[in-house]
Amino acid sequence: MIDKRKALSFCTLVIPWLSTPLMGKKSFVRFLPIATFVGYVFSFLSEIADRNKWWKVKNALFPKYRLDFSYLLGLFFIVTIWIFKLTYRNFFKYLITNIVVDYFFIFYIVKFFTKVGVFEFKKMRPKHFYILSVVTAIVIYFYQSIVERTIVNEN
Repeated sequence: MIDKRKALSFCTLVIPWLSTPLMGKKSFVRFLPIATFVGYVFSFLSEIADRNKWWKVKNALFPKYRLDFSYLLGLFFIVTIWIFKLTYRNFFKYLITNIVVDYFFIFYIVKFFTKVGVFEFKKMRPKHFYILSVVTAIVIYFYQSIVERTIVNEN
């Protein structure tokens, strides 16, 4: 029988990628730098979290690593690109979308991940992670603005 944690990790990694043809190559390439950047940011935060015991990741697919690659390279990466594709150039819409998505993820999806045994908060409370996620969303929006201006200025 397949391990629930491995199945969940695999689905978290693979299923979001199935939506990429729907976003189009141009949008994917356009927002690839921001998804990569925020992946690095959360990888760095995950290292800090591990040292400070803010949360614990029990990665079923990559058990030797502290980072949840299945989440960072799957769901998180693709959802970041989708949010930018659907909301970029309208900061209010972007911010509201992130507030709702982050809330849903942190207060509902994480509970499910905890129940399955993939993730759990330790010293950090969910509301603090929520604030951290929303602040990060604001920062990466402005990072994308800089990337876009740089590309336009080079052409």
